[in-house]
Amino acid sequence: EAAQDMASWFLPVGEIIVKEDFRNDADDIVFRSRGYNIFDGSKLKLVVLIDGGSASASEILAGALHDHGIATLVGTQSFGKGSVQELFDITDEPKTSLKVTIAKWLTPNGVSISHQGLTPDVEVKLDEEAFKKDRTDSQLNKAIEVLSQ
Repeated sequence: EAAQDMASWFLPVGEIIVKEDFRNDADDIVFRSRGYNIFDGSKLKLVVLIDGGSASASEILAGALHDHGIATLVGTQSFGKGSVQELFDITDEPKTSLKVTIAKWLTPNGVSISHQGLTPDVEVKLDEEAFKKDRTDSQLNKAIEVLSQ
């Protein structure tokens, strides 16, 4: 819901944000923009930084903004946490539960987040030595360069 709410600030009402893809297509759920569209993504220049630490809701938001042509993704491959899980109680004493994957998340263009994560448009690895030395952030600098073009 947080990713849906955030994406709604950039998208007109009804635009697809993410699809929960179940085994049986009849059970699929499509989450759509609530249409706040305050930032009017069609007139906005936006970069979203992603890397292996980007997972779950952040991947949903980045994927939606990317697939709708609003954001350029900069960084490295995202984590790929694109599964919908449900917790089932097995026993009461001792408390035992089982978490089962029941669906996967797809971006508006049908990309499965769980299979590979999101691929950046502009791949830039963080130069950790430069960052440790003087806080130079190669990914942020590339994002600023992309926005300046």
